[in-house]
Amino acid sequence: MSEINPYQQPQAELIDDNNPPAQPLTILAEPRKISVGDALGWIGSGHKMLPGHWGVVLGALVVTVLITSAFQIIPLLGMIAQILATPLLYAGIVKIFHRMETEGNSDFADLFAAFSDRTGPLILMALAQLGVMLLLGAVFGGLGYALGAGGAGTGAMIVIGLLGLVAMFGFVYLFYFTVPLIFLGNKGVGEAMKLSLRGFTRNVIPMIVYLLVTMVIVLVAALPLLLGWLFVMPILAGAYYVSFRQIFVE
Repeated sequence: MSEINPYQQPQAELIDDNNPPAQPLTILAEPRKISVGDALGWIGSGHKMLPGHWGVVLGALVVTVLITSAFQIIPLLGMIAQILATPLLYAGIVKIFHRMETEGNSDFADLFAAFSDRTGPLILMALAQLGVMLLLGAVFGGLGYALGAGGAGTGAMIVIGLLGLVAMFGFVYLFYFTVPLIFLGNKGVGEAMKLSLRGFTRNVIPMIVYLLVTMVIVLVAALPLLLGWLFVMPILAGAYYVSFRQIFVE
């Protein structure tokens, strides 16, 4: 029988009961194939998630923009801090929507959840993203310089341009879903990148159509002094969460 020591200091809980780590979701071994209609439906589904939560989501997005923009003021170190902090903040936004879906409430504090949960893998992902970006820049910059110096014809430059466009889409979707796959799916960086790219290659047409439609929406929303973004960005953030759930979650 154990005895209670009256002189023993109380033990503090290390986990905040009000903001526990996100419970890992069950991720499909093979991303789900969707239609163009499914992809366009993400926008409406994202909007349906927001009633009662507009203030929290909008506040989280505004704070994210302010923080990442503030880093740009600091030379060099600010850029590094921005690269490392951005996926952590994006993970927080993902957790806000996850709580909305699973618990029916929202908590602004979730924005900073990734600063204490899955922080290492998210930072490694940011570094991998930077590495791939520098590699592609070096490859295509070198090709462009070599062809220009060698007097290559217009046809060769067009081919390089098309290859660059393909590489850009590949880069975007190599990392597009990595944040929720790492943070909510508990995947490693390499596996998350592979799954993210596979989700795109299985759904090339729907994803490209969705990207083009959202680009038009964002451009139109920017016309009235960018004020339309205050309405559009929360919807697109919700659409992103819905797209992740539909393609990857069991």
